[in-house]
Amino acid sequence: MKKIGLLLLAVVFVLSFPVYGAAAEEVVTYKVPVISDFTGGYAELFKAWVPVQKAVFGYWNDTTGKELGVKLELKHYDGRYDPTVIASLWPGALADCKPVIIGLGGGGADVAALQQRLPQDEVPMIYGTAAYGYGWIPDQWLFQVRPTYLHEFAAALRWYIDKHPEKRPVRFGVIGINIQASLDLVKGIQKYVKDNLEPKGLCVISDVKFSELNPVDMSSQVKAMIDSKTDIVAGPATTAMAIAYMRACQTYGVNIPTIASPHHTIWPYAKAMKTYEPFTGHLVAAGHVSITDKNSATYKWFKEDLMGKYKLPEALWNVYSMMALNQSILAVRAVEHAAKKVGAKNLTGRAVYEALLADPFTTEELMGSLPSLKFTKDAPFSLYDPKVMLETVKDGQYVLADPNWVLVPKDVEKW
Repeated sequence: MKKIGLLLLAVVFVLSFPVYGAAAEEVVTYKVPVISDFTGGYAELFKAWVPVQKAVFGYWNDTTGKELGVKLELKHYDGRYDPTVIASLWPGALADCKPVIIGLGGGGADVAALQQRLPQDEVPMIYGTAAYGYGWIPDQWLFQVRPTYLHEFAAALRWYIDKHPEKRPVRFGVIGINIQASLDLVKGIQKYVKDNLEPKGLCVISDVKFSELNPVDMSSQVKAMIDSKTDIVAGPATTAMAIAYMRACQTYGVNIPTIASPHHTIWPYAKAMKTYEPFTGHLVAAGHVSITDKNSATYKWFKEDLMGKYKLPEALWNVYSMMALNQSILAVRAVEHAAKKVGAKNLTGRAVYEALLADPFTTEELMGSLPSLKFTKDAPFSLYDPKVMLETVKDGQYVLADPNWVLVPKDVEKW
């Protein structure tokens, strides 16, 4: 009995000492609304996004979040990539997830639906897609990991010009589609070339044509590019356009290279047609790490943690899922920055918003997937030395066009 008494006394003595650290506290759970598309035109894309979002948030919850006493729980809403549907869903999402400290956006449809509401609701939204010129306005509560498509295309075009130092301007053709995002890019390209490249004798716009969103044939547009002696074309903007464009090039026996985003041409074309070969010499540009680089820190993290511990299939290391990976890693780091400032129990949408604007997000904490980002109230994307990776097809293989990050030209201005 004496020994038992001493043992109990010892236990009481140990338990009387306070335990420090978040692990000893109750973990605070916050629901994060995610605008998705399961039944609309981009449902195929979101099949890749959702598991990657879950894996990145799971990784953060089990590592840094656990240390901070914060858990983030994703709740997906099917907006069908329709602004009217998203607008009708949003009040319910705010109520379901209250308090909403951050959200994940799906793309242009929810930008149109929510851009004016977010400051009022005090909810910062993170996007993995590139930005648009019409969205380049100050005091936004939406944050994009990539600069505008024009920033990315301008970097690719200047790189191409440097690689082709002929004693004449590069002739740059444009093929757009009659939707706001494409019309915005066409307008931006024309202004950028006219104001910055044409006066230096570097580039001229050779022709501007338009196509349907999902064309069956693009013979007339490609013939116009041939007749105008176009060297390189901006576009296509959808996989259907890419297939129709390449078919028309093959009909005429030409291969006029294009500049596009990774999810529009080379990779999705090869997925559909089982070959990269037709896109030899074409370029894609995006402000994130290339999926062709399996020596990157990002791929190492993806393989060891997201695949190894969170069971993502390697097939999700692709150009679609990179957009979800990038938006997710910025989102969790933003919450992390805020939690370190205000504490786990005091997180609000405004606290996360202020954290997004306060300190840079280094490429190391973004797992190497993005260049370092520094947000200000001047734009919803980082203007802090934006960079892109360029990809191409060489010898039938999808590869880096340049082994290094390529700086975006500093002369890109609002249009």
